This record gives sequence, C-alpha cells and structure tokens, in this order.
Amino acid sequence: MTAKGLTYEDAGVNISEADRFIAMIRERVGQAWPDSAKEINGFAGRGIIPPDKRYLSSSTDGVGTKLMLAALMEMYGGIGQDAVAMSAVDTYVNGEKPAYLLGYFATGKLNPEKHIKIIESVIQGCQLAGCKLIGGETAEMPNFFLYDWMVDLVTFVIGFPNPPDPRFPEAWCPVETGQKVYGWPSNGPASNGFSLIRKVFGLNDSPSKVRRKLSRNYVDLGNRSLAEVLLAPTPIWIKEIEKARSSGVHFPGHAHITGGGLVENPPRILPKHLKMVIDKNSWQRPPIFRLIQEKGKVPKSDMDRTFNNGVMLISIACDGGRPLEDENAFEVGTIEKRRTKDLPVVFTGEYNDSAE
Repeated sequence: MTAKGLTYEDAGVNISEADRFIAMIRERVGQAWPDSAKEINGFAGRGIIPPDKRYLSSSTDGVGTKLMLAALMEMYGGIGQDAVAMSAVDTYVNGEKPAYLLGYFATGKLNPEKHIKIIESVIQGCQLAGCKLIGGETAEMPNFFLYDWMVDLVTFVIGFPNPPDPRFPEAWCPVETGQKVYGWPSNGPASNGFSLIRKVFGLNDSPSKVRRKLSRNYVDLGNRSLAEVLLAPTPIWIKEIEKARSSGVHFPGHAHITGGGLVENPPRILPKHLKMVIDKNSWQRPPIFRLIQEKGKVPKSDMDRTFNNGVMLISIACDGGRPLEDENAFEVGTIEKRRTKDLPVVFTGEYNDSAE
C-alpha cells in the first residue's frame, strides 16, 4: 500500500483558491477599466507612456498596523483606498499625476469572498486618484503571520509629469511670502500613528479582547464604534485639486500629511528662507484626536509629529491665480519669511475641538 504524498494544499496553500481570487480581481478590473482586464495575471502589468513624457515618478507604501485592526474586524472596505492614497497622493504632490498601480497582497489564509473587498477598495481608490490597477501579486503564506486572518497590503504607483493647464501658461510660481496655505480634511488618523493608537486603547491584547474594545461605542465619537472611526478610509483629494487648477488656481506646492504630521511634511516643499505659519484653531479637529490625546496623555508635540490632526493635505496657493474656493478646503495659514532661529513650521493657537 502506497502512502499518500504531501501536496501544496496540505502545507496550507490552495492554488485553486488563488486562481479563483485572480479571476475575481480580473472581473472587477474589467468592470472599472475594460481595456485593462487583460493585464491581470500576466507576468507583468503594461501601460502606455503618455506622449512627450521624458521621465516618470514612482512611489510605494503600505497601510501599516491599521491592517491588523481591519482584518481582525473583517472591515476590509477602506484599507485598499488607504494603500492607494499613501502612494498615489505622494506621487501627485511630487508633481506627477498617478497613472498606473501595482499591488502586493499577502495573507496567512486566502479567503476570496472576504479578501476581494480589499481589491474592490483598491479599485475605488484608484478611481479617486485617477490611476489604473494593472497587476500585482497575491501571496498565501501559512505560518508566516501570527494568525491566519492577518493580511498585508502594499501598493506601487507610477506617475508622469502633470502638465500645466494650457489655458493658464503663467500658472507656475514659486513659494513666496504672503501666499495662503489651505488644508484638505482627513477622516481621522488615515494610515498613520496606529502603533501609538493600539497602545493608547489597549489593542495589543488577545484577538477576542481587541474585538470587544474596537466594538465599543464612544459618546465622544458621536456614539460610533472605535473600529468605525479608526478604519475610515483615507480621503484622496486629487480630483478636487485638479478641478481647482482647471479653474485658474495656481499651486506652487502641496504636502501630504502622513507620518511626521504637520511638523515634518510641510518643510519638504518650503525653501530654507521661508516658513509656514499654521493656525491650529482654523479648522475643527475630528474628535478621535482629542480622545487619543486625553486617554493616552499624549504630549502635544507627539500629536503634531504623529498624526494629521484633521488635515490630510496642505496646498499653497499663488497670489496671481484665482482664490481657492472649494467647499472642502479651508485656510490654515500663510507663508512668511523665516529668521535663523525660526522653525520651518510655526504653530499658533490651539486645536479646535468644539462639538459640531
């Protein structure tokens, strides 16, 4: 009698399920971009280089430990958009318009019906960012993660130079004193600071205890659960900014407020002789940030360097163009001359935590 040999499935990897998952991805990509479905499951994704483009920009990022909470609660509807936002918006503020995206998804145990929601969220994020999902990798890795339900997600974006609107050939201008600084709102922490958040709320416990804590409703959060607030998807404001550009608003620079917060991200777009003065009281901070700060007794300086505190994106507007009048954007400060002793970002006031 011959003993049955071991198979890949015996080791925890189901190739048939992976094939079915890829077919599900191809179907959804085809619904979003009919001409791109054929790129899924090739050896590599392919996209057309726009005419007259001499270089490209590329960015990669993930979702961080927010993924642990999303997978634990099986709330997958926003984390794909989170991953797209981190890499696509970084590409955009670098001066290039996102064109193509590749994704890497890994899990301990592949469940196509559940995990396809992540890919659907990636597609949704791509549509908001103006890029196409053209391929990627799915990896089922038993025994790699602490728990089989854990996942990882990384996106890779390719973008090409974003040309000025031909109706406004004079649109470019440098960052100068007197220019207004605008903020575009966040829905909460986005994908940053979750290691601190997990520490503050005791979310490093057993899965069952963490689920209970995430399911708790907070009066301070409008009687919403902690999971609902923390797992809100990252907003992507590219289309709104492009609409403003097409109306004649001139932007010398944008800063994506991710890790490092409002302290470390704006200096990336500032000349050394200028500073950004931000009035913290000029917008209403989402209540989750005050809750984090008070519950964890987090110092103000750490809040500023860890979280976006309600501002997902900073835009500087030139004086020579039309004023930014998008209903989503709000004025947060100005550009001023920087003295030797000044920091590149100077804060005034205190965060507005008043109830709506």
